[in-house]
Amino acid sequence: MKKVNLVLQSKGGVGKSLFLWFVAQIEKDKKTAFIDLDESTETSATRLGTIVGENRVRHFKILNENKKLEREKILNLFETLAETKTENWFIDFGASESEEFRRLLEFDISAQSLSEELLSMGVELRIFIIIAGRDALISCLRYYNAMKVILTNAIPFVALMNEGTFGGLDSIEQGANGLTNVGIEFKKFGGLGESESAKDVIRLITEHREPASLNFAGRLTYKKALEQVQQILS
Repeated sequence: MKKVNLVLQSKGGVGKSLFLWFVAQIEKDKKTAFIDLDESTETSATRLGTIVGENRVRHFKILNENKKLEREKILNLFETLAETKTENWFIDFGASESEEFRRLLEFDISAQSLSEELLSMGVELRIFIIIAGRDALISCLRYYNAMKVILTNAIPFVALMNEGTFGGLDSIEQGANGLTNVGIEFKKFGGLGESESAKDVIRLITEHREPASLNFAGRLTYKKALEQVQQILS
């Protein structure tokens, strides 16, 4: 059974690529492969390629010239993955692609039907929905709630709270309590903090360097954030 993991959120800049960067670090010695569907940028594909090798990262476009999802392209992509030898895939949906995927499930093919068809081909879907704080929170919650209704029990999904977008420790705690209070079960990632070592890790990611190049404090910060994602994937 192929495992295909979708990383979604219709709001840009919330941490989808950051999450996948840590996933790539965890999966780099395995045969996991990655797909970047974000038409607005190929940043994710470039970063992931430096970690796992360019042959394990692909970039596809699934939107037409009007920025609308072409149903056949996404369905054909799933069918292609079913025919590959790779057992585990992670797919990075851009903001527009995430919204169009929501519309596909709401108006075109139900989550239940999609899941059943893919299972018959040997493909099991799992969805990660990123939730960021500050100005992005309302949009993220709106998308999460819409997807929760659409997915119901048909496709398993996990909410991921990007701690790095909620500010300091007090704000992170308030954000976590707020999500819990509205009935959202979530897992945390992005816990880099606001120290200089956190900035070093961010620079590491943007400059495509190896974690071994970090100083001692930076390596501890990196390890903590990596462990968060390991727990999510386990």
